[in-house]
Amino acid sequence: MIDKKEIVELCLEKTQTRVDEIQVAIDAANDAIINDTKSSMGDKYETSREMAQQELSRLQSQLNQANRDLDILINLPESSNALVGMGSLVMTDQFNYLIATSIGPLKVGAETVMVVSKQSPIGEALFGKKNNDEVNFNGKAFKIQELR
Repeated sequence: MIDKKEIVELCLEKTQTRVDEIQVAIDAANDAIINDTKSSMGDKYETSREMAQQELSRLQSQLNQANRDLDILINLPESSNALVGMGSLVMTDQFNYLIATSIGPLKVGAETVMVVSKQSPIGEALFGKKNNDEVNFNGKAFKIQELR
């Protein structure tokens, strides 16, 4: 049996690790900018500095998204609803889904749970459905067996 709380904990760990890794990369990019400022001159300096600045902006954007994902996971409702919504663990006859953020497949014991956002195509297809509803996605039909 899949434990929803265990899945959410795994998602939190994975997302926190992503935040930490991005922060390390941001620190390294900042160091590169500082060191490049001390050692470069002329056009080469401007090009190198601009590339480092673009990398820093990209990393900052990733960090912002990872922090938003972390916030979503921390604030997921614990109780289940009669309808699929944020925080729902959806057990189907084909696959299992957690509606949260886009993390992808997570192995929980012998089971795999696909962690998806409500904005993803499958999240949109599941959102608002209830037990025993049939969902058609990518030309395939499956049935919701249980919501947790």
